Amino acid sequence: MTPEEITRKLGEVGLVNPLQSLAVGAIAYAGAFLMAIVAVLLSVVAIVVNGLGNPVDSALESVDMDQAEAGSGVASLLRLPFQLVAMATFGSFDVDGTIEGVSFGAGLRILPFGITLVMVLLAFYGGRFVQKRQRAGLLGIWTTSVLTGFGVALFTALSAFILAERVPAEAGASISLHAAGFDTFFGAFALITLSLALGRLTVRARRSWWPLVADLPAAFKLAVSHALIVTVLGLCGVTIVSTIQALIDGETPPMIYVLLLLPLIGGHVLSFVTGLDMLSAATANIDGAGALSYLMDGMNGTERATMFSLPWYTWLGGLLLGGLALLLASLLWQHQRRIVPHHVVSLGVSWIALPAAYFLGGLVLLVLSQASVAAQLSGGGFFFGDMRIGASVGLAAWTPLLAMMAGVIVELLSRFVAPFLTPFLPSVALSWFRRPLAPAAASVTSGAVGAAGASSAVGPAGSGPLTYSAPLAGAAPDGGFSLAPSAQGIPTDINADGVVEAGTVSAQHAGQAQAHESVPTSADGTAAAGRYATVPIGATAGALSFAGAAGAAGAAGAAGAADGGGAAGAAGADGSTAEPGAAGNSTGKITAAAASLSPRTRKLILAGAVVVGAGIVLVIGLIVTFVVLSNTVFSPEKRVEAYLGAVQAGDAEQALEIAAPNVPTAQQALLTNDIAGAAENRISDFEIVGSEESGSKSATVTAKVTQDGVTTTRTYRVDRSGRTAVVFPDWTMAETEYATLALVIPDGAATLLVNGQEVAVSDLDTSEGYYAPAAVLPGQYTVTLPESSELVAAVESVAYVSADPDDWYELYAAPGYSLSESGMEEVQTQVDALLDECATSTEESPDGCPFRAYAYGVVEDSGSWTIDSYPTVEVEESDEGWYFGSSSSAGAATYSYQKEGWGSDDEPTDETDESSFSVSGTVTVGEDGTVAVEFDDGWW
Repeated sequence: MTPEEITRKLGEVGLVNPLQSLAVGAIAYAGAFLMAIVAVLLSVVAIVVNGLGNPVDSALESVDMDQAEAGSGVASLLRLPFQLVAMATFGSFDVDGTIEGVSFGAGLRILPFGITLVMVLLAFYGGRFVQKRQRAGLLGIWTTSVLTGFGVALFTALSAFILAERVPAEAGASISLHAAGFDTFFGAFALITLSLALGRLTVRARRSWWPLVADLPAAFKLAVSHALIVTVLGLCGVTIVSTIQALIDGETPPMIYVLLLLPLIGGHVLSFVTGLDMLSAATANIDGAGALSYLMDGMNGTERATMFSLPWYTWLGGLLLGGLALLLASLLWQHQRRIVPHHVVSLGVSWIALPAAYFLGGLVLLVLSQASVAAQLSGGGFFFGDMRIGASVGLAAWTPLLAMMAGVIVELLSRFVAPFLTPFLPSVALSWFRRPLAPAAASVTSGAVGAAGASSAVGPAGSGPLTYSAPLAGAAPDGGFSLAPSAQGIPTDINADGVVEAGTVSAQHAGQAQAHESVPTSADGTAAAGRYATVPIGATAGALSFAGAAGAAGAAGAAGAADGGGAAGAAGADGSTAEPGAAGNSTGKITAAAASLSPRTRKLILAGAVVVGAGIVLVIGLIVTFVVLSNTVFSPEKRVEAYLGAVQAGDAEQALEIAAPNVPTAQQALLTNDIAGAAENRISDFEIVGSEESGSKSATVTAKVTQDGVTTTRTYRVDRSGRTAVVFPDWTMAETEYATLALVIPDGAATLLVNGQEVAVSDLDTSEGYYAPAAVLPGQYTVTLPESSELVAAVESVAYVSADPDDWYELYAAPGYSLSESGMEEVQTQVDALLDECATSTEESPDGCPFRAYAYGVVEDSGSWTIDSYPTVEVEESDEGWYFGSSSSAGAATYSYQKEGWGSDDEPTDETDESSFSVSGTVTVGEDGTVAVEFDDGWW
């Protein structure tokens, strides 16, 4: 058997030469490889822009290696794209090694979506290109696709393994980094096989039942378009806002890094932006086993965040974007949509196509959003044993259900809302969305119309013009003609107007074309030989009608068919076709007469649309107003702002009204506007930096407070206490911690001056003894005593109260008096007077006096004291008050007395006793500024 005969035999069963498909596989891998190189270069640029320096040096320094030990940078750069391509086919980048008998491994699983997308698109469009030149049957398509997928998968896994990064280590140790594995092989096999086969299948002529399921591929295209619309618009909004903020702050716009890393994280950006906008949640999970479970105590578990975890203006914009995207998707879905009427399969598919496509799209989002890292250690000895740790991020598992709900909403909007909006939109706004793989519409010829006209067959009322969809029944093994491809590369017998043209049917199918042209339409809207008629959804056109010449043409056509001629009468005998929607004329063509709306009906529809639109705008406006006011004027942050604003202004009474301290009233004596407003070094600025709600009843607000150039972070709890203005939430600050200033009160003091304001001691809480605790706001407080006389001068005490609670220790103020020079003289004078009073005593040891004489046998009442010199006193202050002493300058006194004789007849003798003495005692300053001194016992 010759090669030509072998080729012909294989062609008869649909097999073709696989070389062209293998070339497509090679091109797909090469394109992915080039994209991987671009991704590496853009990542290096992002690192350089961020100012991190050489990333290779940084990584090697962390393991105490130089570049020479780890291999040349050029070799590493060439290896990395192979690993990225392997990761793009669902491979995991693993680090495996053994050091001194201890085995360890770590894996990073992340899908570089840009590389995957390039590989899939090249395989898909390469398959279309090959199929247009190789008319392979189903067996040939799947055979070549499987063979190509196997070859690319094998090359991807082997190249990743052979070109693994081998890291030199000490003796007895080995480390390798690569992304080869079974997941890489089967991932590449599935991607290439399915992409190539699907590309080739899209070029084949559709079977006669295609109109029944035509919504399915269109639904997938709409789901992709919907996700791209949300992602692009969302990224644009985030880019604009973040760039403006970054430029104001003098920083590099963060979106630069996102754009540079899009080849690697594009899938994550697409999935998270789309998923969060559908009200899904981002999840982060971490868990450990073995010894790590104890070391990671408190870190295990799952955390979730939704769009509402972001600032209010972000999630409000996300909600508006989501609603706009749903409406736009419904308009695109309704545009030029056609189904087969009165067919349970077609009607069922028309309802489930979008929810099913969106559900599968949600599954794709789950896959794209996943990023995980895992590490394990085995043979770590008695203490460590076997350990494992894993962490992952992605979308919540219920994302596909939310996506399916979005599909249902789009379907409902397309049927009940979009038809009212479409007439007011320019066609160019929707025409860019073309339904993929749509069957071309074919009209029946005059012969068929004649038969239909003779039987007065009409389409369903109100369903719009009836059209008949290619391909023809019978004919080729795949259900259609193998003719020249259309502009979309689809073999068809149909011209641009949906008409079977003379001369387009090949000779081998001429008989089939003749049979096709004589197929009548059945009563249920389908062609008698398996052809299906389609009608637009949401259209207002009337049923197919036959008028005037069209009816005559039908009768003539019927007569022609009856006598076997296949053509009859002046009209229709030339084999002319009836174009759907065209006016009836002498040629026998028929039309769907559109039931045009009257001006009154149009006005009513327009007025109704305006009313409904105004109502929708009003409702949206009210919702937006409520949300904005609830998150601004009536938000928990506003409550904290009001409190901090009062503290900043020194408005203690307002601060007390917003957040009173949980202390007795007596300890709130310093919380007045006069005292707090006069305090220096109050907080100068504050900023609300975060708010986290705990359910719907409370929130924790974080603020940065600046005082005297120092910034402190404070947290405040705010509880929901009901509603204000009927609908808005009312928030109340929970118990707020205040600083406590201890006021040391001197003996006898009845009044204190705090920041120049008089405070009665009786109003303070003196239950603690010599000091009184008092709650105060941050600031500087000057505490003194009133000036009362020229003898004393008040001594002030300054206390600085910080906004940082960590500095609230040893906060006290101890005001007092200092004696003036006149006061010192007064003390000396009073001491001298006390000494003079002591000198009037006749006793050798006067009570309460600082001097005494050592005399015996003193004649009663014969003694007298003389102060020879007065001591010079010094006054000092202690914690308990003022005291005086004369330790450095003693006084002298002489005691003169008569001493009894030794016998009864002896006369008394005059004696004297000189002594030196010191004095000490206390000084008391009265409220009126008077000074009083008193001797102490035991100082002499």
